[in-house]
Amino acid sequence: MSNSNETDAFSADLSSGIAAFDSKNFSMAYQLLAPLAAQGNAESLWRLGMMQMNGLGMVENQPLGFENFIQAAKQGHAFAHHMIGVAYMTGEGVDKDINKAIEWFEKAADFDLPGAMYALGMLYEDGKEVPKDVDKAQAWYAKAEKVS
Repeated sequence: MSNSNETDAFSADLSSGIAAFDSKNFSMAYQLLAPLAAQGNAESLWRLGMMQMNGLGMVENQPLGFENFIQAAKQGHAFAHHMIGVAYMTGEGVDKDINKAIEWFEKAADFDLPGAMYALGMLYEDGKEVPKDVDKAQAWYAKAEKVS
């Protein structure tokens, strides 16, 4: 960012891009956020990833969406950590790996995201993909209650 005009334009595009995304105008959101994501903006990378993962306003491209979540997570974007956990849990955009899913949900839980804590609780309560552990499940649910 060399001068304040560029910074202002960046902020305006980011705000407009987020507004377009939130109002489900995904083609407009893409136009505004893609250039910012290319510059490495974490919020833009995460939202672009959401669109690519779910085919919102574009052809679904889950591997690319996953890659954008990784780039956003590297910058400490909380929700990107959660979505990487979801991707590993479901095998969307990446090979399914329940241990990596847990690892990423735990990282997301460090950001106090109740969704990640509930996901962990459900995995341990369910006991289908990891050994059933009711105590661990209860501990994650309690943590989630505290932060939500």
